[in-house]
Amino acid sequence: MDRMEFIHSITRTKVLETKLLSRAKIDRIIDAKDVDDVLKALNETEYSNSFSGVSGANDYEVILSNELKRVYNLMREVSPDPRVVDLLALKYDYHNLKVLVKETEYDKDFSDLYVPVATIDPKELRQAYIEQDFEQIPQEFQNALEAVLKDLQETKDPQRIDLIFDKYYFSHLYNMALATKVDLFINYVRDLIDFTNIKSAIRLKKQNKDFKFYDDAILENGNIDKEDILSTFNDSIDDMINKFKNTKISTNLIMGLDSYKETERLTDFEKYMDDYLMELNKESKLINFGPEPIFSYIVAKEAEIKTLRIILVAKLNNLSPEVIRERVRELYV
Repeated sequence: MDRMEFIHSITRTKVLETKLLSRAKIDRIIDAKDVDDVLKALNETEYSNSFSGVSGANDYEVILSNELKRVYNLMREVSPDPRVVDLLALKYDYHNLKVLVKETEYDKDFSDLYVPVATIDPKELRQAYIEQDFEQIPQEFQNALEAVLKDLQETKDPQRIDLIFDKYYFSHLYNMALATKVDLFINYVRDLIDFTNIKSAIRLKKQNKDFKFYDDAILENGNIDKEDILSTFNDSIDDMINKFKNTKISTNLIMGLDSYKETERLTDFEKYMDDYLMELNKESKLINFGPEPIFSYIVAKEAEIKTLRIILVAKLNNLSPEVIRERVRELYV
């Protein structure tokens, strides 16, 4: 990537960063009386652009979905190289592929679950699948689809749909990041793989999956060798803490494992993963020439949307502000 191509787009991105919700604003939203008051507060921010189609408090997901769509459409205009945005949009392609196969497998209509900000229009993806004309879609997606359908035919186990698509997604993502030769993108993906592997290990232990399933689920291309992750098959959480205490992600990893040991909630582990990845992206604030600020702005907006979803769901369940504060993620600003 030619870093000089991003001069004008960075100027625009820096302006957009000033509209991100501050910690003080999030605190005021957390202290809001109910969902209606949260939405009133959001309507005074740039989220006001995303209130179309909202008729009441229970439509908050429409606002968040509209905002995600708005941000991706905007950043596709801003970025001179589509790969910067595609790196973060790719997860939605594989999400849509999962929905597509499950619609057929369960004979259900899951059309409301498709995410429209993927690199490929989900309608085109669905049409290609219905017509069994996989040549209409990129080779990586063809390979993933064919592998999943072959495995389904052989094992009749729909639980493996997510597992196989995830392997193809992370391999695709890693190769995309490598091709950019941008250190932040490569580090982000490798660290994400490490956290994802540890999270998978925890989840599969709880589900009492056998070693074959464990082996199939653990990803390659992280900083932590796959064999080191596989060696935790019979380990306790304390064993895992000791084993990975000297890794690159050790500080947040250990806090996440300690939190999981206390609560047995994977969401608590994920909070420390999200916080680590946000801190990694904050390095982009110092960059004046290059693609990193665009990438990190999208990461920041996705984290902000995730934080708002946590708050809104908590408000609907009448959780206290103190409990909500424990659950919200680190912000970019």
